[in-house]
Amino acid sequence: MRYFSYVLLLGAFYIPASFADTSVTGVKRNQESAQQGALIKCTDLLPADRKYTISIIGKLDKTTKDANQRLKGNLNVSDETNKPLNQEMGEAVKPFVQCVTDTVL
Repeated sequence: MRYFSYVLLLGAFYIPASFADTSVTGVKRNQESAQQGALIKCTDLLPADRKYTISIIGKLDKTTKDANQRLKGNLNVSDETNKPLNQEMGEAVKPFVQCVTDTVL
């Protein structure tokens, strides 16, 4: 009888814990695979045959509950000249900036 009660006690803790661990692990894997390489995928939208410098500088406020106010900052893109892009190149990198804003930030 004592052995049977130990089995029940062990089962009572092991089974829910194993199900909980499996579901959380599955969710984490799905999130990681969905976000993995998001920035690299966005770089396909940049014009070819150039080198770019990309900088993301932000401030994160974890004290606010408003998700729209939590992360503020700048996303800058420049070419190998490290000068601000002219109007034509500015228009050419807009799809990249939009992609990064939507998927990464």
